Amino acid sequence: MSMTVQALHKKLGDLVTAGHGRKPVCVNKASFYSPLEEDGAVIIAVKSISGPKWIDNISDDGGTKWNQDGTESGRYTVVLEGGEA
Repeated sequence: MSMTVQALHKKLGDLVTAGHGRKPVCVNKASFYSPLEEDGAVIIAVKSISGPKWIDNISDDGGTKWNQDGTESGRYTVVLEGGEA
């Protein structure tokens, strides 16, 4: 089932209350899929929100990006999921 505006508002409100109101919001593209895409379907429902979730930054060669001090480069984000793999 797709997410309603009211459910989205509640989940986002819970994140703001927990102190995550300034976290960036990202979309997990791989989780959005419909067999009707070949027929032109381009609007696919959001199924869930996860986060804040640690997302690694990618370097220019496609690997993990590292900070100068040797730690992994990344950030915590809120992720919209499509519910399909």
